[in-house]
Amino acid sequence: MKLSVIKNIHGTIEVMTGLHIGASKETIEIGGLDNPIIKDPLPGSNAPYIPGSSLKGKLRSLYEMKEGRYTSKGNPCDCAKCEVCAVFGTSSSKRPPELGPTRIVVRDAHLSEKWKERFQKGELPLEIKYENSINRITGIANPRPLERVPAGVEFDFFISFRVFDTDPKDAENDYMNVLFKSMRLLQLDALGGGGSRGCGQIRFTNIQIDGEQKGADFLESIKLN
Repeated sequence: MKLSVIKNIHGTIEVMTGLHIGASKETIEIGGLDNPIIKDPLPGSNAPYIPGSSLKGKLRSLYEMKEGRYTSKGNPCDCAKCEVCAVFGTSSSKRPPELGPTRIVVRDAHLSEKWKERFQKGELPLEIKYENSINRITGIANPRPLERVPAGVEFDFFISFRVFDTDPKDAENDYMNVLFKSMRLLQLDALGGGGSRGCGQIRFTNIQIDGEQKGADFLESIKLN
C-alpha cells in the first residue's frame, strides 16, 4: 500500500482543572511527594508535559468504551477489523494487509511558548492537592498529597494522520471522525489520574488541520452517535 498524504492536526490543550499525569518514583525523600507528575528529564528543564502515550491511550479507550469494544479483561480492542484498530493500531500478528499501519501518530504535548517562558521565570508553580481517604471504622483520615498542573496552563499538541491509497473510498472522513469524536469524548471526560475526583478536565482549542483554522465550536459540532 502507498502513503497518499499525512494530515497535520495541531492546536492547544487548555487545562481546566488541575492535571495529574503521574510519574513513577523509586525513592521518596523526606518531605517529598509520593504522587509527583511526569516532567521533562532534560537538565535545566523539569517542565511538565503530556506524554503522547497518555493522550493517545485515553482517546482510544474512550472511543472503545463508546463502541462497546472493551474486552472481558479490560484490554484494548485487538480484533484487527474495526475502525478503532485501523485508526489507533493493533498487534502485527493479527493485522490483515488491507487494514494497513496505524493511522495516527500522537506527539508529546509540551508547554506553549507563553507558559514555557512563565515556567522558566518561576511564574508557574505546580500545585499540591491534598486528598483524604477516611477509615469508615476509626474515622481516621489518611492524607495523600497529589501534584498537579494548575488550571489555565496550556500545552501544544500535534497529531499526524496517515491516509493510504488502499483505504476505502470514504475512509479518510470516517477515520478522521473517529479521532475527532475521541477528542470530544475526552473533553467530556478527564485526562490523567484523579478524574473522578475533579482532576484532568481539559479543552482542545485553536485546532488546525493542515493550516486551516477550525472554529471554536468545531468539536462540539461533531456528532457522537
